[in-house]
Amino acid sequence: MSSSATPATPGTDLFPHERVVFFSDAVFAIAITLLAIELKLPGHDTTDAAAAVEITATFIAYFVSFMVTGVFWTSHMLTWKHVTRVNGGMVWLTLMQLMFVALMPFATREYSLAIVANDPWRSAMYAAVLMMISFFSLRTRLKVVRQEDLRDKIGFIETRWFIARGVIPLCIFAVMVPLAFVVPPKWIALVFFLIFPLLKIVRRRIFQSSTPALESPHD
Repeated sequence: MSSSATPATPGTDLFPHERVVFFSDAVFAIAITLLAIELKLPGHDTTDAAAAVEITATFIAYFVSFMVTGVFWTSHMLTWKHVTRVNGGMVWLTLMQLMFVALMPFATREYSLAIVANDPWRSAMYAAVLMMISFFSLRTRLKVVRQEDLRDKIGFIETRWFIARGVIPLCIFAVMVPLAFVVPPKWIALVFFLIFPLLKIVRRRIFQSSTPALESPHD
């Protein structure tokens, strides 16, 4: 939908909706492609055991990062389908999120090295990048809720679910940062996969607890 479809406060910058979405999709596509480009086989002077560890670490990091980036991209699409007006705040929140998305290939390489060297600092750095992407993703969702009056458009319960889908990944990745110092790097990524059962549990609780009173947008 064109950003000019909704009136704005005089003096407020508005941007073409499609341009922001296309640019975001391009950054996600480039980042996820570079994950594969970073895949490299060990050198010829590496022992068989060391090579096996390095290859395993590389593909663990690649698989986790591909899945994580996919989750972020899906979340981005679900957020932007509700956007009708793109102002400066929306653009800068998107740029801040994309700044960390663009770091995914670098962070993935560091996570791979963390697995090989059992380095908690590299593992924590990887988790911190994921946390920052989630943070700006959630900030964008909250802004969309206010700006687009989502409670009136999609209802109170759907809005709660919309926000919860941004809160859960942020909580998971925030927990991963300190856990990186107590959990071996090759296992820390398993925490990421808790997102999927948690989303199912929270979704069930939100929609099962819905009542006609809660549906009121003025609660």
